[in-house]
Amino acid sequence: MSACDVVVIGGGLSGLVAAAAAAERDKKVVLIAKGVGAIAVGSGSIDVLGYEAGGKPVARPLAEMGKLPSNHPYARAGKQATAKAFEFFLDLCEKGGFPYSGSADVARWVPTAIGTLKPTCFLPRSMDPAPLEAAKAAVVVGFRGLKDYYPELIIRGLMQVPAYPKRFRTVIVDPEMAGRDVNALDIARWLDTESGRHACIEQMLTGIAPGNVVLVPPVLGTVPNYGVLEEFEKATTCKFIEITGMPPAITGLRLYDLLVSEIKKRGVRIVEHATVTRAVVDNGRCTAVVTHGVDRERTHPARSFILATGGFYSGGLEAGVGSAREPVFGLPVKVPESQSDWSNAFLLSGGAQPFARFGLDVDARLRPTDGSGKAVFENVYAVGRTLSGFDDAFEKSGNGVAVVTGYRAGTLVA
Repeated sequence: MSACDVVVIGGGLSGLVAAAAAAERDKKVVLIAKGVGAIAVGSGSIDVLGYEAGGKPVARPLAEMGKLPSNHPYARAGKQATAKAFEFFLDLCEKGGFPYSGSADVARWVPTAIGTLKPTCFLPRSMDPAPLEAAKAAVVVGFRGLKDYYPELIIRGLMQVPAYPKRFRTVIVDPEMAGRDVNALDIARWLDTESGRHACIEQMLTGIAPGNVVLVPPVLGTVPNYGVLEEFEKATTCKFIEITGMPPAITGLRLYDLLVSEIKKRGVRIVEHATVTRAVVDNGRCTAVVTHGVDRERTHPARSFILATGGFYSGGLEAGVGSAREPVFGLPVKVPESQSDWSNAFLLSGGAQPFARFGLDVDARLRPTDGSGKAVFENVYAVGRTLSGFDDAFEKSGNGVAVVTGYRAGTLVA
């Protein structure tokens, strides 16, 4: 197989952004994906920095980044690259017909399916919470049989938010899927159909009035556009807001489909359902990676490689007894010798978890380093959750780090 300029290993958010950034600079890019990554089941919003180390909410994420430790991925990428990365992401969404709004300067707080608020920065127009903040009353729409979505729980929580209305009511829509479990993807596919949209609108009109603010789960169609949202708002003269829900949250699937479409437009070739098993190395450089798919092994030579395989949950890092490693390149992962020091005594208390910060140490060019700080390979870059120095779940920074480091690596290889 002929060599390309860049091989991106991993099909999550960081890998997709890295591939787009490199291809934007006229590089020949191949993206190798074992699966779709967590992006396809997530909220679709870009959380930049929600909480400080002590748990205090962050009002101005971009300004707060200057206080982060030097090994944090944002610090590694640099302020200028961070700002440009978010501009690049917004431009991708705009060109893809699914524009996002927001800024890294100011945090937005969006309602969730358990009645709490989640800090984020960039979000699709269908998730904008501003109308709810200005409303005197609101309607929560539920769908009969939809798992993990309880309008009463949502109302109970949102009524405690000072800026939100204190009068809510519920409308239940029957998607006519009796006899089986129903999830958000089922509802979204139903609303992809003309008959499903019309049936849903007819049922909602029995309980909502013109001018209402209407909260719905993230189900307004699977396609990355605002067609269903606009049809609902025109038919009801109401303002609709999708709240974040349990996976699969269709807002993430829309973002995934948009990014895949955009990188294909830029000439990126995607190798699907393939696992990178090893790297071919010569004199401090990686010359190729080897994949195992459904048929046989294949070799993918390139000039540069971007590792976007994620952390422990996705298999991008592997844990052993008192040790951890990155499996593709065999890169070192620094961990405490005693495994009892890997976590707090209680999973959901005590602040950030030590194991969540494990990952690859990198230099200023995002190249993985050895114990002395020297780059192991001059042409291998690491991005996203593979990196050390941050707790994406505690900080609410995972998608932001993915966008920033993916963009930074994509520009560096170019």
